[in-house]
Amino acid sequence: MVYIYRYIYALVLIFAVSAWAHAQDGSVQQKGIKIFVEHRCYTCHTIKAESDAIQKEKEAFAKSKGVELKPEDEKEEKGIAPDLSDVGKKRDVESFGAFLKDPKSYFKDTPECQSNAKKKYRKRFKGTPDDFEALIAYLSSLKYDSYNKDFVSCLKKEE
Repeated sequence: MVYIYRYIYALVLIFAVSAWAHAQDGSVQQKGIKIFVEHRCYTCHTIKAESDAIQKEKEAFAKSKGVELKPEDEKEEKGIAPDLSDVGKKRDVESFGAFLKDPKSYFKDTPECQSNAKKKYRKRFKGTPDDFEALIAYLSSLKYDSYNKDFVSCLKKEE
């Protein structure tokens, strides 16, 4: 009989841990989306796989600031930066951190790519350390199918 109770206890514990981990993932996702919007990452990047959640966060953020989203804020800038829906498949936590601290150093040495690297939107992340870690955790979790079929990257290959 003791074995049955231990077995049931183990099952309950496993389900509780799984539920807690899922809740943590949800909060990481929500905080990551919030940071993505607050730092206006969406002005260049899209995350098409989570576009509904990002749009809701953009609307909530605009409302909290007492402003309305302008049509140009809703419009996608095509070709500036890749969609990030599958970026978690391509990069690890360390490479996200290094890139966000110094994005310009990751651009190829071609004239066109160096010109892109100098543009004002190629700035390092300027949030708090907690925001930085949350954004990296969120980006690392993005492992959807690719939406970057026609995008030509200017980033050097990761070694």
